[in-house]
Amino acid sequence: MKTRTITSGKRFVVGGALLLLFALSASHAFGEFYVIAGGRGVGTKIASLPYTISSPGFYYITKDLTATGSDGITITADNVTLDLMGFSLIGSGGGTYTGIYMNGRSNVEIRNGTVRNFPYIGIYDANSGATGHRVVNIRARDNGGSGIYLYGTSHTVKGCTAVGNGNYGIHAGSGSTVTGNTCYDNDDDGIYATAGSTVTGNTCYDNNNDGITAGTGSTITGNTCRNNTEYGIYLGGSSLVDQNTAYNNGTGKNMNSCPTCTFGTNHAP
Repeated sequence: MKTRTITSGKRFVVGGALLLLFALSASHAFGEFYVIAGGRGVGTKIASLPYTISSPGFYYITKDLTATGSDGITITADNVTLDLMGFSLIGSGGGTYTGIYMNGRSNVEIRNGTVRNFPYIGIYDANSGATGHRVVNIRARDNGGSGIYLYGTSHTVKGCTAVGNGNYGIHAGSGSTVTGNTCYDNDDDGIYATAGSTVTGNTCYDNNNDGITAGTGSTITGNTCRNNTEYGIYLGGSSLVDQNTAYNNGTGKNMNSCPTCTFGTNHAP
């Protein structure tokens, strides 16, 4: 297959399937785009919930879908891309079910839409063996537990919004990259990233614990944290901390003392 230059608003025939590529707003720092299936043989459409993805490949929805009393989408395969196409997965009713559920999967990407109102977690991988997930351009809101919670290692959570969730906004396992997200009004930390993670360019405010917690040996740069109940930024040891702004958080708690951390220029009065 030939490599072709992608230009916003253009249409290309690639491998016999028509894809429409829509560039996101220029204000979006990362220039992600939607990939919308427009021809036969392009991926698998999910028409109703609950749904189980048991084979690798590309899956998508074309309307808002509601789940009642069970996990919305369960992913039991590795190497999956799930595109919400700007639509929502919506929880309805009580219980402890999740919007998108995985258990130790590898290389799953979930992107471009909203996961909301689930009584437990919006997007969840429950197993410490999980690795290499990407959650991009997702709005996780008003879930009873965390918005996005990924055990395991080496995940990317990018350009997401987590708001009004009953636990963490975003929780990512060790060695993860958490970048360009907005987290507010969550009932625990806005972002919790465990050891050896990179946490950069996020905005976290009005959360009911810390704005950002980062584990030992992490890099925490260019974040803004304000009006959080506890610390603006809580640091694990041996971390690099630079170009962050933390203000008006819990009394005396804009940023914790960390004798083994390396500090650049931060604004945390």
